Amino acid sequence: MADIDSQGLFWLYQVPNLALAALMYTLLGRFVLSLFFPPDSEKVIWKTFCQITWPAIAAVKLVTPIVVHERVVVLLAFTWVLFLRMIIFVVFAAMGLLPKLTGVGPA
Repeated sequence: MADIDSQGLFWLYQVPNLALAALMYTLLGRFVLSLFFPPDSEKVIWKTFCQITWPAIAAVKLVTPIVVHERVVVLLAFTWVLFLRMIIFVVFAAMGLLPKLTGVGPA
């Protein structure tokens, strides 16, 4: 098998992983902010978090009953993104495309 880094496959795994990690922690940040700000707050930080996370929350709302509170939907979106990251990891590991650590462990 060819070197993964020489083929650029390192970024094939890392870019989606890092993007999903950023979304996941932004969702977590939105949940924490929702404990301090009302849903109709005009604070810039709240509006920014809402705009960034809205696509993920809208996707989760498609499969979530309408009676579920908005804060719970944010946590569900966090969970779905976490599962998606795990699936990406398992798929890349099964294909042998995960980046390998070099120079670690006994020689």
